[in-house]
Amino acid sequence: MASLIPNEWRYVPPVSLVVGRGPYAVALATILGTEAITSGQLSAGLEPNDGGGYPQVLESLAQVVFVVSESMPAAEVIENHRAVWHWVGKLSSAGDQHELAILFVLPADVAQGFEDVLAVGLGVPRIDPAVTGHAVWRCAGSLSELIDVLTGIRPMDLLPLRARWAADTKHTAMAGLRATLVQVNPTAISEAARQVLATFSGQEYLLDLFCRPPSHRHGNLLRNWLNAAVTNTVTPDWLKVARNQLDGWLTEDEIARTQ
Repeated sequence: MASLIPNEWRYVPPVSLVVGRGPYAVALATILGTEAITSGQLSAGLEPNDGGGYPQVLESLAQVVFVVSESMPAAEVIENHRAVWHWVGKLSSAGDQHELAILFVLPADVAQGFEDVLAVGLGVPRIDPAVTGHAVWRCAGSLSELIDVLTGIRPMDLLPLRARWAADTKHTAMAGLRATLVQVNPTAISEAARQVLATFSGQEYLLDLFCRPPSHRHGNLLRNWLNAAVTNTVTPDWLKVARNQLDGWLTEDEIARTQ
């Protein structure tokens, strides 16, 4: 069921948005003068007006903070990131040219590897507030320090991010796989699957980033399907999965949306 747009946004459009649950997210939202929304609200989509349109209540949105819990996988964070841009595309007249400063607030003891995986999801070598429009902050300091980091991010719109996806080997390999699904060409599908495996070799866990929730479950199904392309002769059942299930496992092709 689609989410109702918070009614208060129609009267006081938010400048900041906090995505997360728990006391830290609530406290941060209060400081920023907004309310926290959850992953569930984001993923539910949006309820249009009676006329089928959407109120432009995110025209003033300038900052988005994702409060990441200890149990949250990086794939869910990236999925929330996609969902926020979907909301902005619907609720701001600027659409994908709306500029945002985005901050990921991570648990204090989270490993550097988590941040590295987020960078893969964004299609960047590393998250740099000066050049990527995003920053990372760990819950080891004061909220005033967090605000300093947030205000130090150079805002960016979605277009540079899409350009990075289009230049990134992992994103382009996945885009190539998606593109073959409409061709119903066994040779093309098999070759695209092999290309994905080669690109993610040794990092197959990163395929979760490109899968719809539940990302890890769909990632496992995808990994098994990809491996079957190498270890077995391509079978009618393997192709049937490609035609009927693969699109349901994978996220939307953001690269294709730039064309």
